[in-house]
Amino acid sequence: MKLSTYIIRRTLMLIPTLIGLSIIVFALSRAGGINLVISAYINPHLPYQLQREQLINEFHLNDPIWVQYYYYMVGLFQGNWGYTRTPIYTGPVTDAIMIFLPNTIQLAIVSFIIAVIIGIPAGQASAVRKDSFFDQLTRVIAFVGISLPVFWLAQILSLAFATKTISPSFDILPLSGTVDQVLIAGVSWINAQGISSPTHVMMIDALIHGNLPIFFSALRHVILPAATLAFTTIAVIMRYMRASMVETLNMDYVKTARSKGIPERIVIKVHARRNALIPVVTVLGLTFAGLLAGVVVIETIFNYPGMGYWTVQAMLNYDTGGIMGTTLLFGIILVIANFIVDLLYAYIDPRIRLGE
Repeated sequence: MKLSTYIIRRTLMLIPTLIGLSIIVFALSRAGGINLVISAYINPHLPYQLQREQLINEFHLNDPIWVQYYYYMVGLFQGNWGYTRTPIYTGPVTDAIMIFLPNTIQLAIVSFIIAVIIGIPAGQASAVRKDSFFDQLTRVIAFVGISLPVFWLAQILSLAFATKTISPSFDILPLSGTVDQVLIAGVSWINAQGISSPTHVMMIDALIHGNLPIFFSALRHVILPAATLAFTTIAVIMRYMRASMVETLNMDYVKTARSKGIPERIVIKVHARRNALIPVVTVLGLTFAGLLAGVVVIETIFNYPGMGYWTVQAMLNYDTGGIMGTTLLFGIILVIANFIVDLLYAYIDPRIRLGE
């Protein structure tokens, strides 16, 4: 099977998955009853009963459930994802996503980059130096990284690098926010809500506009939450990379390459590493899902205004619109991430798309 045919087949498989996701989110939202569905839309300064009747008619809440789902899907495709009412934002869910999602993307990208550039080389080196002191050290670090609660690690890193508890000279990283507000005041490509253009991701936009002070400020603000979020991911990647590399180095074709006198560096780089990366690519997709789960805790601890922080605020305030919006968006991101992993897997190992 050609790669293009495989891509088309996998793309078509996304449709029932996304429909199933929307059904689950819709069903959960209706499980709490009518009052919970319309609560975010109620204006406390207007007559309640009149608003309730208008909202019930607007959302077809007296119609059969399948009719409600139809209008719910029509609203999604028209960009109407509902209304959210939380202490940090009140307004359409789509506008809230535009505000909070870029910060989470920035956090996830930095965390993922940290995890990959540390986890893969460390796992490879551990396998090459099997049973050495370095191997034992990385295995201990991996075990600790998987076992350590992220909320506890967040507190430790905050004490070490963002407060003067340990040393007066260690107060070098901010504990909250995404960028120094003084730097973005009056900047033409950042609006009043703090959204940058054209990508809405502050660090990328700062580079595009050549504004290094804002770039480094955003980087300083994201380092602590990103490092905390990446620690567990590094541990997972190291373990899988080490196990895969150890197995690959014992394969017959690797032994044959060594017997031909090929330098060990070439054997590892050309013959072993690419094949060892095949199972790791799948793990990268799963770890990305872990990053999305982790942002809820990390963003709350560091007061980092992203999707996770908004999700917690929505849950604390019984905000159905916000909870539905974040759940649906996280689900879509996970589905797309797994789709990309499948394509990478098929590209790296042609046997996958050939069905072997």
